Parts: sequence; structure tokens; C-alpha cells
Amino acid sequence: MAQSKSFDKPNPPEGCWIKYQLDLRNIKYDVIAKKSKRSAAFVSMVVCRKRKSKSVEAAIAEVLGYPSFNQLWADAFINTGRKAG
Repeated sequence: MAQSKSFDKPNPPEGCWIKYQLDLRNIKYDVIAKKSKRSAAFVSMVVCRKRKSKSVEAAIAEVLGYPSFNQLWADAFINTGRKAG
């Protein structure tokens, strides 16, 4: 059985950094899932940028102490050593 194209892409370094930050604080996907009324599997897909969800993104930002998911993603981008352009 062929996999969906969205699952063929590797996890972005920013998603791995966000997952690491959650792990450091012992925050499980279940906590974010409950806050956003989504499943833990769906939360995982949002962290890996395979899906988008404003409610999940807001919950992730909130539990990590960021004012927005965009700011969190920007910090993740910087902290993974990636360069724009």
C-alpha cells in the first residue's frame, strides 16, 4: 500500500526542535491534544508540519510560553542553525 505524499517528507529540523522543547518540559502530545480538542496523532502531524491547525499551533505556543506559533517557529528556525534564503 502506497503512503500519502505528506508522509514522504522528512521531519523539518524546526519540528524536531519543538518536539525537543516539549520533551525537556515533559509535555506530552496528549496535553496539547486536550487543549486543542484534537488527537495526539494530529498534534504530531502539526509539529512535523504535515498538517496545519491554528488551535494546535496556539496550544503548542501556549504550553511553551510563546505569544504565537510563528514566534516559536522563528526561534526553532534560528536554533536549528538554518539560514534564510
